[in-house]
Amino acid sequence: MSVTKMRAKIKGEEGFTLIELIVVMAILAVIAGMVVPRFANILADSQTKAHQANVDMLNNACDLYEFNEQTTIADLTELVDKDYIKTIPVKPGTNTAYSLTDLDRGSGS
Repeated sequence: MSVTKMRAKIKGEEGFTLIELIVVMAILAVIAGMVVPRFANILADSQTKAHQANVDMLNNACDLYEFNEQTTIADLTELVDKDYIKTIPVKPGTNTAYSLTDLDRGSGS
């Protein structure tokens, strides 16, 4: 194919200019700049909410245990032994189980 035929063929086809592509990329960058900060703290917020939900659940289980058993709870394992909870949950973001000190109850374990 000769150069003249190639130029004639290319001249009839339209495409995006470099300026148009740069403008589109700039718009996408601005949108990403607005969206990313909103999602940056989602993990930390979810861990905080999960921790608070666990503490509330354990406090409720402790209150129910103390009401039913007419004694103060000494250790969270009593809740598992008496079937008030299935297992002692672990703190979000760690591998450590909750204790009574996490619930502001007694000395804990």
